[in-house]
Amino acid sequence: MSQKNKLLSEAEISAFCQQIGMVIKAGLPTYYGISILRDEASDEHTKAFLTTIYEPMEKGETLGVALAATDVFPEYMIDMIRLGEETGRLEEVLEALSNYYEREADIKASIRHAVTYPLIMSFMMLVVIVVIITQVVPVFSQIYEELGSSLNGTALLLMNISNVLNQYMLWFILGFFALIIFAIGFAKTAIGKTLFQRQPLSMAISASRFANCMYLALSSGLDTDRSLEMAEKLIDNPYMLEKIKMCKNHIKHGEGFVRSLLLSGIFSKIYSSIITIGYKTGSIDDVMKNISVAYEEETDDRLRQFISMLEPTLIIILSFFIGLILISFLLPLLGIMASIG
Repeated sequence: MSQKNKLLSEAEISAFCQQIGMVIKAGLPTYYGISILRDEASDEHTKAFLTTIYEPMEKGETLGVALAATDVFPEYMIDMIRLGEETGRLEEVLEALSNYYEREADIKASIRHAVTYPLIMSFMMLVVIVVIITQVVPVFSQIYEELGSSLNGTALLLMNISNVLNQYMLWFILGFFALIIFAIGFAKTAIGKTLFQRQPLSMAISASRFANCMYLALSSGLDTDRSLEMAEKLIDNPYMLEKIKMCKNHIKHGEGFVRSLLLSGIFSKIYSSIITIGYKTGSIDDVMKNISVAYEEETDDRLRQFISMLEPTLIIILSFFIGLILISFLLPLLGIMASIG
C-alpha cells in the first residue's frame, strides 16, 4: 500500500477487507484493527497510509468516511462499506468485498497470462525466422555461387528479402517497436476498446463482473433496483452497459426483475430457469454468485482454448517456413551436387 492517490490493486483491497473482517469477527472495534495493522506494517509507507485511516476513526469517524478520505479505495467499495455500517452487516460486506476483489484479481491475472504468453511465443518465432533469413539464407546463396549456379524462384525471392533485411535491419527493428507502441496505444483508445469489448470473451468477463456485483449488493441487503444501479457503476463495457440500461427500462415499464434480465440478454438463456427459481425462493444472491463463477470458468476455458490453439499454430507456421527454405535451397542443391558427381 502507498500514500499516492492511486487506487490500490484488487489483491491489496481483497487482503485489506479480509483483515478488517477478521477483526470485526473477533469482536474488536474496527479502529483497533486498523491500529494493529499499522503497528505490524512492514514499511514506513504502509504505516503512514494506515495512520491516515486510523486517526479520523480514533476521533469517531466511520470506516467508510476514513477510507474515502484516502482517495485510494474504489468508490464502489466505500459505498458498500457505508451500506454495511448502516445495516449492521459490515462483516458480511467485507467478506463479500474480499471475495469480489480476489476474483477480479484472478480474472486480470488470467488475461495478462493469456496475452503475455502468445506475445512471447510470437516474438520468439519472429526472431527465429529473421535469423534464418538474414544468416542462413546467405550461406546457401554463397554455396550456389561457388558451385557456379544461380538462384531462381522462391530461393531468389528469399535471398532478396534477406538482402533487404540485412541492409535496413535497424529501420525494421525501429518500425517493429513503433508498431507495438501504436498497437498498445490504439488498444487504449475508445475505438480500440470498443473493438475488443464486443468480443465473446470480453462479454463473458463483463457478465461475470455484473453477476458478482449483483451478488455483493443483494447479499448486503439492497433491493434489485439499487443493486442494478450499484452494478452499473462497475461495468466499463459499453455493450454490457446498454444491456443493463435495457433491463432497467423493462423494470420501469412494469416487467419483473427476472424477465427484465432475460429480455435484456445480460445472461445466456441457459440461466433463465435457475434465475427464476432463485428469485422465487429468495436466494437470488446465491444464484448470482453461482452465475458469476460459471462465467469466470467460461472465461478461463476460452483463454486456455486460445492458448492451446495458438501454440501448435505457431509451430506449424515455423515448420512451414523452415520446410520452404529446405525445399527451395536444398533440393536444387542436391540436384546440382548429383550432376557434378
